[in-house]
Amino acid sequence: MTRGQEGLSALLQRAAGTRDPDLRYAIAVELQSRTDRPTFEAACALARSSGLDERVLGLDILGQLGYPAGRPFLEDTLPVALACCDDDRPDVLSSAITALGHLADRRGLPATSDHVTHSSGQVRFAVAFALPSVAGHPPADEAVNALIRLTRDPDAEVRDWATMGLSSPFEADTEEIRNALADRLADEHRDTAGEALLGLAQRKDPRALAPLLAWLDSDHPGNLIVEAAAALGAAEALPALKRLENTGWANRDRRPSVLGQAIEACSRPADGNRDHRCSRAPASNSSRSQQSGVGPGAVSHPPARASASRDASRERVAQTLERS
Repeated sequence: MTRGQEGLSALLQRAAGTRDPDLRYAIAVELQSRTDRPTFEAACALARSSGLDERVLGLDILGQLGYPAGRPFLEDTLPVALACCDDDRPDVLSSAITALGHLADRRGLPATSDHVTHSSGQVRFAVAFALPSVAGHPPADEAVNALIRLTRDPDAEVRDWATMGLSSPFEADTEEIRNALADRLADEHRDTAGEALLGLAQRKDPRALAPLLAWLDSDHPGNLIVEAAAALGAAEALPALKRLENTGWANRDRRPSVLGQAIEACSRPADGNRDHRCSRAPASNSSRSQQSGVGPGAVSHPPARASASRDASRERVAQTLERS
C-alpha cells in the first residue's frame, strides 16, 4: 500500500468513526481536492454501500471531487449519483440530488425533478438547489415548471432557493416566470422577496420599481435590493441610493461595491437593452450563495446554507483537521 493510499484510508476511517459534523465536513472537502483515481474509487465504494452515513459521505465527496483539476471524474460520477436517487432515505436522496447539481449535467434533470413534491423539505431544498444546474441551455420546460412550483413551497428556504433559481443566472424569461417572481415580492421571508425583486429587475419588469423604492427607503436595505437597483437602472432610485451613500451603507455591508454599481447604472440614460447586472461571487447563484464544499446530509447543506466562501471554508477545514 502506498503512502497516499494509507492517507486516504486514514481519512475515511476518521470520517466513518466520528459524529462531529465539522470533522466530517473537513474530511469531505479535503478529499474533494484530490484528483487521483484511488480517491474516486473509494468515494464510489462509500456511495454504493448500504450504510446511510457512508453513502452520504461518498456522495458529498463525489459531487465536487477533483475541482482543482477540472473535475476529471464527472462522467464516471454521474451514474453513481443517479443510482443513489432511488434511495428512499432523505439524507441519501438529498445528497445524491445535490451531487447532481454540482455535476451540472442535463442528464440529471429527470432524477432531480422527480422529487419536486417529496414529503421531505430537505429533499425539496436539494431539488431547488440542483435544478438550475441540470436544466440545460436553454433551460428545459421541465426545470422551469419545477422551479415555479417550488417558489410556492411551504418551506421558506425552499422558496428562497427556487426563487433564486429563477433569478439572474437563469436564461429563460417567460410571462409565467415573471408572474412567479411577482408573486414572491410580498413573501414574508425577506431573502425570497429580495431574490424575486432582483429577478424582475434584471428582466426590466416594471413591477419591480415600486417595491424597490420602498425597500431602498427602509432602515437598511440589503445588498440584494441595491443589486436590484443596479439591474433595473431606474433613475427614480438614484435619490435613495445617494442617501445610502451619504449615510455610510457601503461601510456596513459585506458587498459594498454594489452601491457604486447601482448609482452608476441609475445615472445612465434610460436604455431598455442595457444589462446592468452586478458582478457576483464565482460559483454562486446569488450574493448569499458562495461555495462551501458539500451538499445536504450528514456533512452540510448546499452552498448558500453554509454562507461561507471557498477560502473561508478551506481555512475552517484546516483548523478542524488540526484540532482532530
